[in-house]
Amino acid sequence: MALFGGKRELLAGGLYVTRIISLLGQMPARDSLLVLNYHRIGEPHNDSFDPGVFSATADQFSEQVSYLKRHASLVTLEEALAFVAGTMTERTPRCRVLLTFDDGYLDNYEVAFPILRSHRAPGVFFLATGIVGSCCVPWWDHIAFLLKTARQRRFTLHYPVDLDVDLVKNGLAPTIRDVLRLYKRPGIVDSGRFIQELQESAGGEDLPRSPRRFLNWDEAREMISAGMTIGSHSHSHAVLTQLDPAQQKQDLIQARSLLKEHLNIQADVLAYPVGAHTSISNQTQQSAWEAGYRAAFSSYGGTNLAGATHPYDIKRVGIGCQSAIRFQVRSGICRITGRYWP
Repeated sequence: MALFGGKRELLAGGLYVTRIISLLGQMPARDSLLVLNYHRIGEPHNDSFDPGVFSATADQFSEQVSYLKRHASLVTLEEALAFVAGTMTERTPRCRVLLTFDDGYLDNYEVAFPILRSHRAPGVFFLATGIVGSCCVPWWDHIAFLLKTARQRRFTLHYPVDLDVDLVKNGLAPTIRDVLRLYKRPGIVDSGRFIQELQESAGGEDLPRSPRRFLNWDEAREMISAGMTIGSHSHSHAVLTQLDPAQQKQDLIQARSLLKEHLNIQADVLAYPVGAHTSISNQTQQSAWEAGYRAAFSSYGGTNLAGATHPYDIKRVGIGCQSAIRFQVRSGICRITGRYWP
């Protein structure tokens, strides 16, 4: 059983025990759109790569979907976009919730998809077309693997700026977050140099042979047939602000082209890779528009209110390790305030 700690967990527990959340549930809902951003569903301790990519276990995810079905309004991608555009026909104020998944890991098909289907709940899966059906170990997993297998526990990285790495003092998970944060900086123009320096400095092992890690086109077609939606997560999953405008546009066009070729869909909705403030610029939004996308999702947090949401910056909240109580408290507060309590 997972153990959860921290001040926010304690506060959520206090609100739950005092039944304040039950009272809030009887109040009118704020007209809003909450977009939840998941990545992997499973057990992080069974994986050799980035534990931070795991959003929930299978049991936790099933419980979250069940709770949202009872207390909020799960919507499809088209319903969510109609809310953003102000064109929805159903005007009753409510907390709409859209479930989205990034990257297209195989567990999205093997674990998340059956859970959604069992609850008759819609989901949107944003695929990075360059790694569909592959054994690829993408950059975030590669970085985590090098730190997990590091023989040197203290060292300094120098590109693009100096970063002192101390696995002994700071621990593995915080160190992975710090190094990933450095990699995601817009100033990175040579990702290969970054990975090479990290491997040499850390003394990390070479990547092992890996079984298939990402869902394939046949599985994506099956998901579409069952009512799920497939969107674009770019082709290369590069941090788009690290590319020049022409490269950004070409990457996004290539993703749409491959989704059309393999799935026969007009994939005109994008989830920005990484989705942080620093990985989305005005130029990135312009490139998405020029590549034919009608909407795009960020991932830096926040909710969406009617008439106050930009179609190329629809906000999402990342789902990570948290107790069922905290998830229910956060969702309950969002229902009446339109804000997802951090």
